[in-house]
Amino acid sequence: MAAWIPKTSEEALKRAAGRRRYHAKRRRMRDKRQLIIMRILLKLNWPSYGIGRELAEFLSVDPATISRDLKYIRKWRASLLKQRGMNSEFADAIIQRLVSAGIHPRRGYSWTYKYGCGFSSLRVRRSYSYAQRRA
Repeated sequence: MAAWIPKTSEEALKRAAGRRRYHAKRRRMRDKRQLIIMRILLKLNWPSYGIGRELAEFLSVDPATISRDLKYIRKWRASLLKQRGMNSEFADAIIQRLVSAGIHPRRGYSWTYKYGCGFSSLRVRRSYSYAQRRA
């Protein structure tokens, strides 16, 4: 493959813009795929073995890609459990609400839990800093 050498600065800028657009599209695809994987893992109660190959076949991606996704998701869930000191049922409730709202944890989120008079509510929403960056 021949090396790409720009002839003008405009050429270089157009190529850089195209690469940014291409990589942003791939990141969006990755985040959507990881939300699908989180939904499946929640339904299957977080199986620890043998799910990667089936997920790769179902989502039509390489098993190594699914392996990276699973590693990220499990590491994030473990940090949620450890950092906040919560039980797995509560963490799964947060994850379930994130998935149903289409909020990827990488993009920033916050949650609030209220309990009073025998009623409880858990609310999950996008982070303010992410919403400001998107505007």
